Amino acid sequence: MTKQYGIAVDINSCIGCGICVIACKQEHNLSPHVDDVPGTRGAAWNQVLSMLEGTYPELSMQYLYLHCMHCEKPPCVEACPVEGALIKREDGIVLIDKEKCDGCKGKEEGPRCIPACPYGAIQFDTRKGIAEACNLCFHLVDAGDEPACVKACLGGTLTFGDLNDPKSKICQVLKAAGDRVFVLKGEKGTNPSVRYIRPEGVSVERVSNLGKAKLMYGFAKRE
Repeated sequence: MTKQYGIAVDINSCIGCGICVIACKQEHNLSPHVDDVPGTRGAAWNQVLSMLEGTYPELSMQYLYLHCMHCEKPPCVEACPVEGALIKREDGIVLIDKEKCDGCKGKEEGPRCIPACPYGAIQFDTRKGIAEACNLCFHLVDAGDEPACVKACLGGTLTFGDLNDPKSKICQVLKAAGDRVFVLKGEKGTNPSVRYIRPEGVSVERVSNLGKAKLMYGFAKRE
């Protein structure tokens, strides 16, 4: 059976520490936060959002982890005009080939993959002149390991595995969560491989409204 690698995100156990963002930066040698330049967060391929609800003293906070969704039907791949620059592997991992990507150079509208992504997960590196996004640490996965963000997670929020293998840990986690499992922007029809688990008694709407979320760590651009 063909693999479809993905990540399960248990929102209830996320403490909003941001170690997943740091681990990603370290693994991929991405530039750090620049403290002396207001508003900059360096380069990042993932992010942690905070969602505050209620008024004092009845307040509640949820955190949402987000990166490339490694969609089963990735619109970014279809939008890319350069053959082989943006591909979806047989195991479901979506990759940007840094050697082939030219950042849609010369095209007035800029990189076409960026607006095509419903999650705002693709970033443009102005210094390199190419698009970049989470590659699910394919180099680690190919070696039988897990993505850096999953390994670093302090709260056990992230579970990696093959969504097409009913015996995999990720499938067992999702099965146990039952109807609490959801995906972001399911109406887009991309079938994302990042699946979320909402806390008991908390609605999907409350933990999936990206427009009301506040950026804590990671890349700033999102829809």
